[in-house]
Order: sequence, then structure tokens, then C-alpha cells
Amino acid sequence: MLNEEIKQSIQTAYSTFLERKSLQARYGQRLMIAEVAKALASHSSDDPDTALAAIEAGTGTGKTVAYAIAAIVLAQQAEKKLVISTATVALQEQIVNKDLPDLLRNSGLEFSYALAKGRGRYLCLVKLDNLLQHQERTESTAQMFAEEGFSIDFSSEEKQLFDDMMNRFASGRWDGDRDNWPQVLEDRSWSMLTTDHIQCAGRRCSHGRGTA
Repeated sequence: MLNEEIKQSIQTAYSTFLERKSLQARYGQRLMIAEVAKALASHSSDDPDTALAAIEAGTGTGKTVAYAIAAIVLAQQAEKKLVISTATVALQEQIVNKDLPDLLRNSGLEFSYALAKGRGRYLCLVKLDNLLQHQERTESTAQMFAEEGFSIDFSSEEKQLFDDMMNRFASGRWDGDRDNWPQVLEDRSWSMLTTDHIQCAGRRCSHGRGTA
């Protein structure tokens, strides 16, 4: 239910944001705030269709501020966590690193936030450990066959990369996030280091922390 108290909280946050940043209210932005608030407030109504909203707005409208102000106020009123899902990681990072800190500083709203990504963006320690062990065995076998005049090809670049990753992760200089690795990672190399929900052992993982 979109009552007067919620409306006032949203209007106050928006006005405070504009004032602190010396901005003028935009018609499209105000309309979007109202539509987002109305859709979210109708979520528990008897008509589920009223909880859906499809909004298209041009560049410069201030879309993130518009939907975030309305959604944050309503999430707090309902004592719920708010999830903002985006099509790309780059857009997520823009929201978390730029838009939400700006809103927190200038809207008068108090909230916390965190960035969540899919498993595919994170290192699987089991796979890295297995790869390093496999490379050690391969190197040992290669040395043995070299004495007989044969050779076994393996990528020294990837071995160096995997060693680097383990050292950095173990020392706390890397958090296992692909996007935080200091160099660009090739898809081929990264595909050997990450997992999905089918392969992941979840709570049974020897490197896990009790989460699925």
C-alpha cells in the first residue's frame, strides 16, 4: 500500500538529493519514481499484474536514481532486502561504485549495499588446486620422458598464471573475483578455473564456508 508516509519519504529523499547536488527536478524522472513506487507498493495486492512495470527512458533521465529512491524506501518500509539485477557486470559495478554511493551521500536515506555476481565470475579453489596438481604430475612426466628423448607439451604460461593465482589468493592479495585480477584473463584459461551450480559441491566442498 502506497500510503502518505511512504510518499512523503520518497519525496523528501528526492528533494534532498536534488538540493544537495544543485539539480532541477526532471519530469521524466519524477514520473518514473511514481510508477516504480506504485508497482512495488502493489506487490501484495489482489491483482498481481499491478506489480509489473515496464519503463523506457532516454539517456540523461536519471533512471538509476529514480528507481533506486522509490525501491529503497519501499524495501525499508517492508523490511525486505532489495535486489537490483542488471544485464551486465559492468552496469552492476557502475551502480555499486558510483550511483548508490552518490545516493547514500546526498539523499538522506540510510542503507547498505553489496555487489553479487554469478559463480562464473569467481575462482573455484578445487579446480585451481586440481590443475596445479595435474601440472606438477605432467611436468614430472615430461622430465622423465625428456631423458628418453621425447617431449610432452604443456603451457608454461598457464602454469605461471595458476601459480600466481594461488599465491595471490593465499596471501590475500586477490579475492578470487575475475574482474579484480590485475590482467585480462582469456576465456579459455578462466573456464578451467570456475564452476557452475551443477558442478559446485556447495556445502560439501572442502573449501566451502557452509554455504551452497
